[in-house]
Amino acid sequence: MGLDNRITLTGADGAEVDALVEQLAQADLFGQLLRHQGKAAELGLEGGDYKLDWVDGVEKALAHPEWLAEAEAEAEQIVRLGIRHVIWSGMGGSVQTVYALKNMGFLDSEAMTVYPSDSTDPASLNRIVLDIAGRMGLPLQAALDSGDGAKTTECLKALFGQTMMIGVSMGMTSEEPITHLDWFDGMLKELEVPNGGDHLQVMTLPDSYLDQFARPRGSRMVPIQLDGSNSTPGRMSAPATRVFLRPVALRLVADAMASGCERPAPGELLARVLRRSQELYGLSASVSEVDRTRQVRADAFVRLGASVSNEVRQRNRNKVILVMPEPWAGCAPWIEQLVEESLGKDGKGFLIFYGGALLDPEACGDDVVFLHFRVAGVACPHADRLDALRRAGLPVLELSLPVASLDAVPSGLGETAALFANFKKTVVTFGYLQDIVYAGQPAVEAYKKYARDLREAPDPVTMPTKTPHQAQFRSLTLYYNSLVEKGLTPSPEPGDAVAVYAALLGAARQAFRFRYKDFTFNGELTPALRELLEEVRTRLANQVLGMPGKIRTGPSDYHSTEQSETDGPFELVSTRLVALEHDAILCGSYSDKFLLAQARGTWQAMEDANRWIVMIAFPRLTAETLGDLREFFTKVADQL
Repeated sequence: MGLDNRITLTGADGAEVDALVEQLAQADLFGQLLRHQGKAAELGLEGGDYKLDWVDGVEKALAHPEWLAEAEAEAEQIVRLGIRHVIWSGMGGSVQTVYALKNMGFLDSEAMTVYPSDSTDPASLNRIVLDIAGRMGLPLQAALDSGDGAKTTECLKALFGQTMMIGVSMGMTSEEPITHLDWFDGMLKELEVPNGGDHLQVMTLPDSYLDQFARPRGSRMVPIQLDGSNSTPGRMSAPATRVFLRPVALRLVADAMASGCERPAPGELLARVLRRSQELYGLSASVSEVDRTRQVRADAFVRLGASVSNEVRQRNRNKVILVMPEPWAGCAPWIEQLVEESLGKDGKGFLIFYGGALLDPEACGDDVVFLHFRVAGVACPHADRLDALRRAGLPVLELSLPVASLDAVPSGLGETAALFANFKKTVVTFGYLQDIVYAGQPAVEAYKKYARDLREAPDPVTMPTKTPHQAQFRSLTLYYNSLVEKGLTPSPEPGDAVAVYAALLGAARQAFRFRYKDFTFNGELTPALRELLEEVRTRLANQVLGMPGKIRTGPSDYHSTEQSETDGPFELVSTRLVALEHDAILCGSYSDKFLLAQARGTWQAMEDANRWIVMIAFPRLTAETLGDLREFFTKVADQL
């Protein structure tokens, strides 16, 4: 195999790692996955079903060109309806792939734009609607500002006339897409958009909550897997299912139709992407056992999983920091979800970090492994810092990714598909060596039930205002009741929220192996708030506490990394933030009650798991509130 058809890994050498890889080769790791037999397959069971259709999904798709032709025909039909904007509503694995493709620039063109949507904050839908209006040249914002109802309706009717919503759920209990579809369907009816049913589609599992919502309404249903089966976990759905293939087909087919050039044979555009993915993936049912053994020994992603497992066992290094050039860094949240949702169980697993000041050894500690992505043709802006990390004795692994040119396909798309395919090998390898069931995400089901009950209750969702375990700082209220009531820490000395929060962080360092922070905002993360939280992560987590930190959003990350926060390595103090009031939806009807219910539900589930969690609540997210948050965290850092 030529170097342009191999992904390689350096820095993961040594007798211990070699022995683990050889153990996996002798066990026929790939054969176990393909045959659905043995330990590797058993760890992929969920509810008695082997969730392993991803293993040879790309190979099967390439063996059935009619499937790919059908997927392209579906995209062509959407384009011929006049659709130019698609809102992709999902949660977790149903949407994280679309975010990665969007962040890498693959889903924006003159002919088609795809918008991932996974928030229950009305502001998120507002942002999407206004962005579509801007792309269409519609003066919607001006009409809204002036109160011109007729002009607003005219703009909205034109906008929704070119927009489709696809609701996707690969879990049985995800409800967020239902709220989006209900809003979108209401707008289609209110605006009397012709053939409104053509603007809605649903992909889900039989008898899921989304399925139960869609079928009585006659929604257009499309299977997620090309073969109509349902044995692929959401986080492992790329690149072999419609979760990857539909948005990619929309972009490729729309561009091809707009160009006026002769198109390749039906299905060929997708086939080019998948062929490149399979070249770099290699796992195949047609390979002999002898050759599979050789493949395991040479596979970069098996070696990566073995190396991280060895670092965890031997040196308690359970954090991997991704160092990725732009635009490839857009894949980082996808990798984070795959790893943490699959492996964060029973106090085990490893954690993914990216961004911030993490290339400074003092900002992350010594329990980390660095994984540098060297992409062919892309300059490395961090070479000097990586060399300094090596000199400091920290492990720096390097994954080298070749990039090939594909006709009528954006550069890097085939290789992105290959990363999606290959990183599952790392998860399986780590799960195999650490005895972790990598299928399912049981820890998030409790939060979903809490959130559902709160949303369906007749009363508004409120904070526990009567607890004595709260403290104030300007407009902010810090709730730390569970830490005291669960006996995790004595009640700190009375004081303002700054003193109490600083005392709690100090107590955590004494009580357990406190080795990472998160800052999770429930709602649409505005640019100003993101900038502030990045400053807080750098100063408080990296520089003062000397540990990595995560910036998360709810409910998005509750379907991504919450499994690990609730049941993975017990090393976290989680800081959740929530505004009690939110901007109203610009059009139609959409409440923020579910958002508040999710904020409370995840809080309660973390409390049940005896995890360290505090909540900071404030009336609204305003410039004044941002100032209060900045002052609060600055004073905390100063006290520590």
